[in-house]
Amino acid sequence: MRAYSENPGTVDQPMFEGTADVKRLMTGLSFANSYDRVEGAVNFYYNWGEHIINDGYTQGGKPREFLFNGVDYMGGVNLFESINLFKGNTFTVGSDVKFYGGNAYRDPVKEIYADHKKIEEHAGYVFDQYTIGKFMLSAGLRVENNSVYGRVAVPQAGVAFSPEQGTSLKLSASKGFRTPNMRELYMYAVANEELLPEEAWSYDFTASKAFLDGRLNTELSLFHTTGSNIIEVTVVEGKRQNRNAGEFANSGAELSVSYRIAGNVNLNANYSYLRMDKILTSAPEHKAYLGCNWRPGRFSLNLGAMAVSGLWLSTGGNGVSSSYVDVKARASYKVTDWMDVFARGENLLNQKYETMLGFPMPGATVLAGLSINL
Repeated sequence: MRAYSENPGTVDQPMFEGTADVKRLMTGLSFANSYDRVEGAVNFYYNWGEHIINDGYTQGGKPREFLFNGVDYMGGVNLFESINLFKGNTFTVGSDVKFYGGNAYRDPVKEIYADHKKIEEHAGYVFDQYTIGKFMLSAGLRVENNSVYGRVAVPQAGVAFSPEQGTSLKLSASKGFRTPNMRELYMYAVANEELLPEEAWSYDFTASKAFLDGRLNTELSLFHTTGSNIIEVTVVEGKRQNRNAGEFANSGAELSVSYRIAGNVNLNANYSYLRMDKILTSAPEHKAYLGCNWRPGRFSLNLGAMAVSGLWLSTGGNGVSSSYVDVKARASYKVTDWMDVFARGENLLNQKYETMLGFPMPGATVLAGLSINL
């Protein structure tokens, strides 16, 4: 796969010659087994990439003397086996092995970001699920060993209760863990080899209920997440650098409702609220969606409106947030079993908004085309 893109810069600072030329190769091989009460699989994968990036220049600047060159790779194998030890029980054991690394430089003599860097990760895990009566219990443990950060245990547990058909209550707790990637550790001027892994604990409660013989479905989820060492780009002594930003605690709720008016007409809506003790970018405080799908025969029509409020584009003393409503529509007709014609409209209210600071989204857009499946 090869991709080429251009970065025009922000509205306030247009960019010249900001280009990226990317080539990637991906391969994979899988084997699966299933016999009686045992089933599993083993998966091999490898991907490789070569990137040539021109960071460009703004008004008053000059073309880059050197371009960013990077070669990276990632490969590994994962395998698992699931066994039904007895009625209502499924026990799973598995293992992952992953390795990744590469080279990156701008000036091959003075500005080398990563010189034959390589990181290895090994992990083993067990997971057990047991259904007894109206309860389903689950628990698991994953132990990861990183060649840079050492060993860490990542547990999870949950319980589900179904008092009657169409009703379910679920409660779960799990640990999240992410090691810094190659870019955060070694690449560009913001790199920081002293970064620590991100860690978080999440607690979730979900209640779902079906009404009107399954035509109306509702679901409510409550969650609370606490974490530490979140990686952000901060300014240190006038220079931007990747840093562990400390601790955070987020709580919120999500509500979703779907209603089948008739055999070919469906309404669906959802709303989410996020309360952050520390403001993070790209995470809106309020998000709501209302949509309708109509499928009479070969024709289909989809209408949807999404409202977003409290989306922070930047933080700090001069933080900037965004709020907007995005209305979309799509109509299609199945001409044959292998060809569809369609028309799609986006941002039909012609809203002016940004999801990334300095990069305004397109206004009202309409396009049409053919979709062919061979």
